[in-house]
Amino acid sequence: MLLTGKDALAAPHILIAENQPAIQDLLRWILQLAGYRTTMCVDRHAALTWREQALPGDDPALLLLDLSLLCATEAADFLCHLRAKWQEAGDVLPQVIVLTTSTQVRAELGTREHVLQKPFHVREVLALIRRVIPGASRPAESSSREACPPDA
Repeated sequence: MLLTGKDALAAPHILIAENQPAIQDLLRWILQLAGYRTTMCVDRHAALTWREQALPGDDPALLLLDLSLLCATEAADFLCHLRAKWQEAGDVLPQVIVLTTSTQVRAELGTREHVLQKPFHVREVLALIRRVIPGASRPAESSSREACPPDA
């Protein structure tokens, strides 16, 4: 269910920083169909400056951040730098789910960050998002449940 108007503005906002266009499209579509509002960053570097360019009050509840091309140390350093840049812009970095192809990054960051290893199933992404964003349990589903009568 794609949201429009006031429903779209009330939906949890997810910022996606992914450099692969096919994965960008996949994430955008599954999240919008699940009732989330999405904004795309072309890569992790764009996420560094997104907060400075965003409208006041347009705070994301979550950042999906692709760190696939970095080793574990570089990924950890990038996250520290990202948090510092957002703080300089007068904001706090939202919850982060790191997307990676690296088992090393998953092992190293998995103890202190939410990490999803590629390739992943869309159900994994949605389940992790529901756990990470407080009160964001399937925004589009609540209205569809009420509209459907129980099976007889």
